Amino acid sequence: MLKLNDGSFVVDYKDFISNNFINYSFKKTNYDKHNPALRIYFKNDLKHNTRIFKQLIKLKNAGINFCTEINGKKIRYIISNYNTDEVLKGFEALYMDDERKRIEFLYNTIFDELDDIWKNINPCGFCNNICEGIKHKQSPGNIDGCCYSFEYPKHSILSAHFTENLQKCKFFDKKKKRCSINNLSCKFFVCSYVKKTTSFNISMDDFLLVQAFFNKKQKLILHYNYFRTQEEIINKLLEKNNTPYFIYYWKSKYRIPPDTYNKI
Repeated sequence: MLKLNDGSFVVDYKDFISNNFINYSFKKTNYDKHNPALRIYFKNDLKHNTRIFKQLIKLKNAGINFCTEINGKKIRYIISNYNTDEVLKGFEALYMDDERKRIEFLYNTIFDELDDIWKNINPCGFCNNICEGIKHKQSPGNIDGCCYSFEYPKHSILSAHFTENLQKCKFFDKKKKRCSINNLSCKFFVCSYVKKTTSFNISMDDFLLVQAFFNKKQKLILHYNYFRTQEEIINKLLEKNNTPYFIYYWKSKYRIPPDTYNKI
């Protein structure tokens, strides 16, 4: 049983003791304003689960309510066949009405999930602070893997170099040997050497919370703002921008401007 931010609950189907519910269907769109609890059957299918959450977001934003009261508890959703914590975290995020708190919650949840992946798998083969990429001269430094910051040239089309000002990232904690700012862009990064020599890779397309709760522009923000603080990235995610997606992408408007980097 999961208690939501508004005091209502999400329960497992096995624990639900009433027949007062309706079944979720992709085809059904004409719900009443007030309905019994909604029973949802999840699958081991990211696209299926993402589609469910996107529709739940639309229904909630439209003021469609689901609720069955049992023993003084308001049950909103009855769920079955969910096999990841991401589904439960998705319901938590769904009922966070404060946009900043919701974005912060999603950001931290995704970061923790990525952190566990890197810790448990160690695809870089670190030994004495030296990764396999450095051993094979495929990484810019001598130690600490990819934790070297850079900047994109202001006039990248005219520049002979794709990046410039390569240096040890100032946010790398030398004592703890880890990032001190919880940067998601860096957490999603996998170097070409690891991709080529192992079967390991990380893609935003594989994360339910990313696919369900962030739009295309926000995904670009999460993907391409290396070496920026969590607060900066969240502020960028909250930014209202009506620029057409093609222009937004082409002009790199998803990147936090480099002149602000020096002021951190």
